[in-house]
Amino acid sequence: MPLEDYRRKRDPQRTPEPIPETDPEASGAGERFVIQEHHATALHWDLRLERDGVLASWAVPKGLPTDPSTVRMAIRTEDHPMEYLDFAGDIPSGEYGGGHMSVWDSGRYETEKWNDREVAVVLHGERAQGRFVLLHRPDGKRDTWLLRRAKDQGDDSPSGEPLPHDAALVEPTPADALPDGPGWWIRVRFGGRRVLVRSDGGRATLTGPDGAGGWQDIALPPQLRRFGPSLGAGGHLLDAELTTGGDLWISDVLHTGGEDLRDRPLRERRERLDALPLDGPHWKVAPVYPDAGPELLDAVTAQGLPSVVAVREDSAYRTDVVPDPDWVEVPAAAPRRPAGTGPLGAGRARLTNPDKVLYPRTGTTKTDVLAHYLAVAEVMLPHIADRPLTMVRWPDGVGKPSFFEKNVARHAPDWVRTARVGTPGGRSETADFPVIDSVEGLAWAANLAALELHVPQWRLGPRDGRHPPDLVVFDLDPGEGTSIVECCRVAEWLDDVLAEHDLEAWPRTSGGKGLQLYIPVGVTRAEQTSEFAHDVADRLATDHPREVVSVMAKARRTGRVFVDWSQNNTAKTTIASYSLRGRERPTVATPVTWDEVRACHAAEDLRFVADDIPARLDRHGDLMAPLLDTERFRLPRRT
Repeated sequence: MPLEDYRRKRDPQRTPEPIPETDPEASGAGERFVIQEHHATALHWDLRLERDGVLASWAVPKGLPTDPSTVRMAIRTEDHPMEYLDFAGDIPSGEYGGGHMSVWDSGRYETEKWNDREVAVVLHGERAQGRFVLLHRPDGKRDTWLLRRAKDQGDDSPSGEPLPHDAALVEPTPADALPDGPGWWIRVRFGGRRVLVRSDGGRATLTGPDGAGGWQDIALPPQLRRFGPSLGAGGHLLDAELTTGGDLWISDVLHTGGEDLRDRPLRERRERLDALPLDGPHWKVAPVYPDAGPELLDAVTAQGLPSVVAVREDSAYRTDVVPDPDWVEVPAAAPRRPAGTGPLGAGRARLTNPDKVLYPRTGTTKTDVLAHYLAVAEVMLPHIADRPLTMVRWPDGVGKPSFFEKNVARHAPDWVRTARVGTPGGRSETADFPVIDSVEGLAWAANLAALELHVPQWRLGPRDGRHPPDLVVFDLDPGEGTSIVECCRVAEWLDDVLAEHDLEAWPRTSGGKGLQLYIPVGVTRAEQTSEFAHDVADRLATDHPREVVSVMAKARRTGRVFVDWSQNNTAKTTIASYSLRGRERPTVATPVTWDEVRACHAAEDLRFVADDIPARLDRHGDLMAPLLDTERFRLPRRT
């Protein structure tokens, strides 16, 4: 049935999407296409091509490539009805594909090739024009294709240039006074860090000089999470300043719309910059003041800002001349007030007793703990953002007494976000939980010797209201006589059960003895996640009674793996990804691949300490990123 999957995933009583009752009778090639921008849990673009009376559909996470050297992943999804050609609107949260959808482009297309291995088409739209090729590359879990723009485009569809990988920041020439004469455009520095912003297909990353002649990745603050999606498809390379508060001031554009602009004069680059959608709650274009005089420097001094930068309006963006005489930085008259007095820390967070040993077995100090959390900040922060945090603190190091801390109202600095959350069964009805959304927030926690950071499977809303859970977790806890090896075998069985419901999970070590699997979901009732996890746990215990148990009684867990479904209770938390554990050694809750799960035959195979994580991030990146940018799964209805 061509539209059977489409209808099965949608509730006609809840979604405004067209749901025809009958299947089409047409067959053969079509000529119409649509590309829809879909702000679901993760931004993506849906490419739909008319074929056999339906719309053959692919979800393209980063949008169509603009140049032949860029390859995009595309996931084949269920066929859609022809009525979807002009669909736009809001799909309710909790429904399949929940989020806002708009038509990004539409038009006619020609089919050059269409078989199970390759689809080649020529698009004739307003924004999408040219020859594109889809190559089938299934990975065993998803119906994966590769989408590329063909090299041979003819004369009517010129290809763009790829984003450059050799870009650097212009280094201004220091000066004591503003330059004389006309033609200088002046902008204010805000005391932050200069960064290169790379936005590609709605995903933004930051890099900056490391102070030693090299470059380093910089964690994207949680408040900038919507920055990349706001720029939409296509590639952009921007010169910006990231303040300590996580705001982004953009001052120049090096590449946009498939064009390298570095050889263009500043006035032209600013015109292109001003045309971009860069007026967000935490990101804006830095204003320029043509031919401003000393009065601007006086205003900067009065506001306690550090300096101004003057750039010739006809200057190119040159990084081969260091420093560039066409860029001049002039300090304010008054010195800046120092941000802090401590020698170590991040932003406003300072580290006290940096040499204090917190892991006696390995000699790991508080400085080492801080270094770990700074190293993983970029990948960790998006997972804990907007989640109330429970800290487990070891003020005298592991092996000495520890304590859980939820309520930080009495000692948290005013720049640490707190949220008042109900605590049923606790000492009081509510507690002021910390909500860590910045690098300096992680540094503050490290200074408290908060080795373990625990979070719930739900996030807070704008007014600290509790959203429905967005994750299902299966906590695989090995009983006496078993280890993570047995947990891996149970994880494989669990993955098979999930596949029956078209669900996918991502594995992670607990940093202790067990393994955890996470599924990104969209639900309307908080109880749905616990109910589903309980049903799956019971199913595994029934199918594998000698290896699996789904009840908490310790007497029944010897020699078995306990599938702990109860961690989905909204009052419970699990260890955050990349958090340290308060064990003998500084082990880490580490995301792993399914290949590593299947290959695990000794507990040491999946035991990782803090020193192992940087190399894993270099090799794998954030293996839990799909929890953030994968479309939320809809759980099956309970029967």
